[in-house]
Amino acid sequence: MIDGLMSVKPGDNTLRARRQRRIERRRQEIMASAVHLFAVKGYINTTTKEIAEAADVAEGTLYNYFAGKREILLAVISETQSAIERVLSSSGALQQRSDIVEVVATLYDLVVSRLAFVRTLLTEAWLDNLILQDFVIERTRQLDQQIQNFIRERITAGAYRTVEPALVSRMLMGMFAAAVIPVLRGIAPLPTAEERHMLAEELVDLILDGIRVRSDS
Repeated sequence: MIDGLMSVKPGDNTLRARRQRRIERRRQEIMASAVHLFAVKGYINTTTKEIAEAADVAEGTLYNYFAGKREILLAVISETQSAIERVLSSSGALQQRSDIVEVVATLYDLVVSRLAFVRTLLTEAWLDNLILQDFVIERTRQLDQQIQNFIRERITAGAYRTVEPALVSRMLMGMFAAAVIPVLRGIAPLPTAEERHMLAEELVDLILDGIRVRSDS
């Protein structure tokens, strides 16, 4: 065991790390090319040959990194899922209105930064129950629960009238979707970072001001 460890050269780990970085860069290039083609042609109509050409690699080389185009799609989904989970985890327990605003604004930023992929994801989720259940519904459920907990706590504290937390949460997410869809469809211009944050403020205000305890009650 000791002899085996002694035989490892100091530069071996560096070479291994460089190789891993090269592999990851190539995977990212292939994924980026695939996302662009999926958005333009649709997932079904895109071939691995076209993805390879767009990524400037041979089709056989592509298979060294991915088993096929579905694995590429799932890899991009996994990467995006990780980004969403970081947003939800960093928000922790929503304690105040500004916490919800930040989550909504950050999710809006995420959608805009991955516009082509989100378009593809929504199309495939409509056709693929696995993607719909494991990615779309599961991530939505997690955010839904966080918002419901926030509303429930504010009701208990007497800040909000007695309302159904699940309904309020779904209304907020529905309003978010309504604001995002025109951008996804390309019929509304991409909002700036400032505009996205203002939109998040307005969405949260519309919901929370509508359920705040009235002064005449």
